[in-house]
Amino acid sequence: MSNIFRIFLTLTFSFSLYADYDYYNKLWPMKKLTYKRLIKKGVLVDSKVETQGKKQSFEYKAFAIHPKRCSRVLPRLARFENLKEMISFIKTANYNEKHSYLTLKADHVLLPYPMIINIITKRPLKEGIYEFSFPTGLFAGLTGKYIIKEVDKKCTVFARSHWNGPNTRLPDLVIEVFSQSLTTLAFDKILRKTSS
Repeated sequence: MSNIFRIFLTLTFSFSLYADYDYYNKLWPMKKLTYKRLIKKGVLVDSKVETQGKKQSFEYKAFAIHPKRCSRVLPRLARFENLKEMISFIKTANYNEKHSYLTLKADHVLLPYPMIINIITKRPLKEGIYEFSFPTGLFAGLTGKYIIKEVDKKCTVFARSHWNGPNTRLPDLVIEVFSQSLTTLAFDKILRKTSS
């Protein structure tokens, strides 16, 4: 009897652990070990940069899982102006509602220099798909989207972006390191500060 109960518990736990795997895997094909790491840490980021002569390309994707429901956390996440209070390397954050224009000033030891980042995007006030673009700056012309969806009573955010442009003169590895490291750091801070 104890063996049957043990098998039942194992199957129940396995089903529970991988219940939402298909949703995540559809947006970002991943091995189950990677999925387990995402569920445990709440953040998964990847970026690939490639230089070919005078051209450079940048592919980026990220997943974040917030422990609270979207209806509870989105009002706080949508306040772009508060990013400077949640993320130490964001020095200023301003949002022009009329033009959906977010301006961030960022400075961190991993960045090649202090950056002003302009982003065109709507406030994420409800679940859905939101497009964004960088009209100016180092990655001018970058386009992407992020998907906000509640999965298993947790608010998930999946972001993907793409950029092709002139060679930035920054090594591929440098861009990959600062984009992955700072995104992970930012998500960690936001998750902690909006979970209370």
